[in-house]
Amino acid sequence: MRALVALVHFFRAEEGSTHSSTDAHRRDQRAATLKRVIDGWRGTFGPTTVLNIEHKRFERLRGVADGLDIVVLTNGQDHLLDESHAKARGVRHVRVQLDDPRMLGFAARRLFADARHAYDLFCYSEDDLRVADPGFLAKIMAFQDAHGPKRLLMPNRFEWNPAGPTLKTWIDGDLRPGATAAWRDPLPDEEMLRLPGVTFRRALNPHSGFHALTAVQLAHWMRQPHFADGDCSFISPLESAATLGVMKAFPIYKAFGADAGFLEIEHLDTRFSSMPLPGG
Repeated sequence: MRALVALVHFFRAEEGSTHSSTDAHRRDQRAATLKRVIDGWRGTFGPTTVLNIEHKRFERLRGVADGLDIVVLTNGQDHLLDESHAKARGVRHVRVQLDDPRMLGFAARRLFADARHAYDLFCYSEDDLRVADPGFLAKIMAFQDAHGPKRLLMPNRFEWNPAGPTLKTWIDGDLRPGATAAWRDPLPDEEMLRLPGVTFRRALNPHSGFHALTAVQLAHWMRQPHFADGDCSFISPLESAATLGVMKAFPIYKAFGADAGFLEIEHLDTRFSSMPLPGG
């Protein structure tokens, strides 16, 4: 399986900002986060080694994916990508130039469209999401094999936070009723789906900051009139780029309840799990 991963990355320091992508005081943290995200993909799915203690040698093993290409997509010079680290990890840097950097994620669609015949799987990810499960890509493919290309599986995002309500917090809980009805209702489908030992629910909050499409699904999406419409009506341009386009094209499912960890991705931040909420 050949997979293309597009990491959408932006940073431009602004004094007084509290947003992670513009907070001047978080420059070093954000740069380190991007490296962790890249290393997560390359280390989890690329070649590995085993220490053979008997023969006192390292033995190389092939990667989980036959081919994994990583692209970091940036808006001009507004980024923290370490070019030497990128080169060492086999990462390609693609720059676009946009007046509104919040629209950067939409550029991934053109990247995918141009490469549509070269890969089996196309992964879009925000720049602070880390994958650590070697079965991550295989689980996505297994869901498609079982339930067909007209349905899309999203991962559940979580944060590790010792100061949170528990050490691990799933951060994409249900939205208010009707929040996604305008896009959900035109695509009626089953409420629950299953694989052996795993239950999936049609997501009441489809956002993950991530999506992964097979080549067949990408072709279906590209045939839709809204593929390149730049619609930003789901929360903001950031959430819309990650979620709205695919939500218009596919019913979206996530592993549900106690099975949430079946397909998960780590948000390398604690801002959601640290929120003071009126409900405690």
